[in-house]
Amino acid sequence: MEQFLSSLSGGVVVLADPYVWVLLLIGTMLGVIVGALPGIGATVAYGLVLPFTYFMGPVPAVAFLLSIAVGNQFGNSIPAILIGLPGSPATILTVADGFALHKRGETGLALGIAYLAALGGQAVSILFFVALVVPLAGLTYVFLAPELFSLYVLGMVSIISLTGKSIPKGFVAATFGLLIGVVGLDPVTLSPRFDFGTRVLRNGLDVEPVVIGLLAVSELFRQARQSFQWSEVSGNLVAKFPSWAQVKRCIPPMFIGTVTGTFIGAVPGAGTTPAALISYQQAKVISRKPEEFGKGSIEGIAANEAAQNAANSGELIPTLGLGLPVSGTAVLLLSALTMQGMVPGPSLTRNSPELLDAAVAGLLGGTIILLFTGWWLSRSMMRVATVNRSVVIILCLAIVMLGIFALERQIFDVWVCLVCGVIGYFMTRYGYSVAAAALAAILASEFERTLRQGLNLFDNDIVLFLSRPIAATIIFASLVILGLGILRLRRERRLLASPARILEE
Repeated sequence: MEQFLSSLSGGVVVLADPYVWVLLLIGTMLGVIVGALPGIGATVAYGLVLPFTYFMGPVPAVAFLLSIAVGNQFGNSIPAILIGLPGSPATILTVADGFALHKRGETGLALGIAYLAALGGQAVSILFFVALVVPLAGLTYVFLAPELFSLYVLGMVSIISLTGKSIPKGFVAATFGLLIGVVGLDPVTLSPRFDFGTRVLRNGLDVEPVVIGLLAVSELFRQARQSFQWSEVSGNLVAKFPSWAQVKRCIPPMFIGTVTGTFIGAVPGAGTTPAALISYQQAKVISRKPEEFGKGSIEGIAANEAAQNAANSGELIPTLGLGLPVSGTAVLLLSALTMQGMVPGPSLTRNSPELLDAAVAGLLGGTIILLFTGWWLSRSMMRVATVNRSVVIILCLAIVMLGIFALERQIFDVWVCLVCGVIGYFMTRYGYSVAAAALAAILASEFERTLRQGLNLFDNDIVLFLSRPIAATIIFASLVILGLGILRLRRERRLLASPARILEE
């Protein structure tokens, strides 16, 4: 309890800095605006600002990035309601109910419930996040090289199970990321390798251009090849806030979505989409009007939006507590920490306790700013949601390239980012996980270092290396997650292919 209160108070202390509040305001509003642009998600938003966080310092940078995630989760619901286009896969059921209300002229009701559910889910999930992530810091004292190596294996297996269309292709993608990491200095002997006699490769490829290229630039290339044909809507933008009776009716599904979203978001291999789908189904079961689901149910919107925003905090539990990112945006967050000199893993919260304070500040401050600006922003997003996508994509790409160049002032990094973006585009097109490749590139150095140092401790005996109780347990968990991931991907593929089946049940 003492650690719980200490972490919360630490986050409040961080919020005493006016500079942090300025960054939180910018981050939250940027997140909402980017979320309201159809097809431009949090990954692109992170890619836009990640290079600039290098100049902020660790604590403001983490708070700033998490405020973007807070705003983005709410922003995703705006195009879902206004134009019937999901801002992310998790908002597909918000389309079913929110867009139906919009066409009936009840736009304010749909936006208002989404706004309240986003606030409620985000605020309560912060408490769950602090309560669950603090105990993980105690694991740092028993984690040596074998345990850390096993943990990195678990992280890569988890992200492979989560992303991509094929488990074997996920392993190929992770191998590609590891190969990128072996270029440059040997992490143990510090001798150069695979630099092909070139000066720019002597220290290896910087992880930031690689990760941003694979995740963000590839997504911009993919969006550039798509064209949305938005149908005309018959509803009017009536900004009438929901009544207390309507809000009271939505409290139970909000609570269900918050709890479900937090815990499912924290499970490696899950994420916001399964959290939203499961919460929606549970809300339908307890509802007194289940027949309205899929046809304009405010309870369906409440459960779905609360789950998405709660999952945002839930994903941070393995990301910060264990160094195991469970989504593309979490991989970019981990990249930001690496850029600030922090080593992913259980020691993250022990060696950098201010990191947890920054995370709490980002989530809490972003939620407070959303409280005062979210309703106004949601009413103002109608025009933003229909902005010419070509202009948005070109502008985003230009900002990313400028940010990459600003890091080390090297044109070579810009070319690396563009090349990785092209590679990432084709990886996505043919079903290879860019998130797995990006995470492997981030962890490559520590992955190799812990493996080689651990083997040296046990005279290169791999059996002794992996037979330590905790290491063996983690490796076994990796195998279990891999098996479950195969089954989960098949089930989610069927579920997402026909979301109408959920509405009819």
